[in-house]
Amino acid sequence: MDENKSLDRGLDVLLGSAKKPKGSLEIDLKKISPNRFQPREEFDQVKIDELAESIKKHGVLNPIIVREMGLEKYEIIAGERRFRAAQAAGLEAVPAIMRQPQEQEVLEMALIENLQREDLNPVEEAKGYDRLKREFGLTQEEVSEATGKARSTVANSLRLLSLTEAVLKLLQQGKIEKGHAKILTGLPPSQAEGLGNRVAKEGLTIRQLEALLKPKKTAASGKIKSRDTLNIEDEISDKFGHKTTIEAKTKNTGRIVVQYFNKDELEAIIEKLLKL
Repeated sequence: MDENKSLDRGLDVLLGSAKKPKGSLEIDLKKISPNRFQPREEFDQVKIDELAESIKKHGVLNPIIVREMGLEKYEIIAGERRFRAAQAAGLEAVPAIMRQPQEQEVLEMALIENLQREDLNPVEEAKGYDRLKREFGLTQEEVSEATGKARSTVANSLRLLSLTEAVLKLLQQGKIEKGHAKILTGLPPSQAEGLGNRVAKEGLTIRQLEALLKPKKTAASGKIKSRDTLNIEDEISDKFGHKTTIEAKTKNTGRIVVQYFNKDELEAIIEKLLKL
């Protein structure tokens, strides 16, 4: 399924058509508070300022989505960037559409809105999925269905949270890429931090980081793995959603090892294998 189409449908179902101002209200900005479930931790001020300039000329073209929290008190569900830009533009009120979803839906909506625009950095995205799991007791499959993302994408994203805060900070700041981080998840914390800092300092590519960790040797035979084997391991890991390695014993025998890093991943692996 095309993820963008899935997200479009998901947002339409959850939000209704936010592009149509019909039924929108003008709400005083002072009565609106940010979304407690906003997965995005950092906003690009340059983009906010650019949007503010557009709003000064054309107004807020798409209403924000809010829910009522009390007498003349509202919380943003979707559209916090427009809300911030409207404040910067000096507006006193913004057009808004009222919704009264449950808290889980609020987090889903905020995630979907940001995922559609690809505004979240990898750490924010992973933490958003993790909140859905922890706060609402969802499985990875249910998170996948709620956000329109492939289960393997959700699993790979959540695995990033096994990294230390130091490495996650490098990823969040853009000093290392998601591809670097995926490699580092399979390493001991101290080694991952050391290599993460080296990638950030020296500007190493993903291939260069891989080269630092190779050649790999199988535990049984001590033989160096071929590039084809390593590529197959990476492909299986991506499609299965879990770190997978191939360990050859002889020319024709060996084993495939699927790694897990927490109880949820173990349960997910067992569930997938039982469906085969």
